[in-house]
Amino acid sequence: MSVELSLSGQAGWLGDKALQQLLAALKQGGEEARVAGGAVRNALLGQPVADIDIAATTLPEETIRRAEAAGFKTAPTGIEHGTITVIAGGKPYEVTTLRADVET
Repeated sequence: MSVELSLSGQAGWLGDKALQQLLAALKQGGEEARVAGGAVRNALLGQPVADIDIAATTLPEETIRRAEAAGFKTAPTGIEHGTITVIAGGKPYEVTTLRADVET
């Protein structure tokens, strides 16, 4: 089975102004933020993107501070897992802190 992966014409949502503002706020000061999960998968497969998740190096408290400073609303929907929901441009974005899985 062959699957052609291409973002050609499939990722117009990446240019969304609110998404770009949120990513810019999260990336300040050398931090990192990137779209992750199903949005990337669906875009590569040419399928509709229904929701957008973001992986970031900011801790949840800093994610909240930066998002609110940029004028967005936040909700600590999964803070125990490092996830904050940010409402930007009327759309929810789940922002989760990147973490390293460690065996103990």
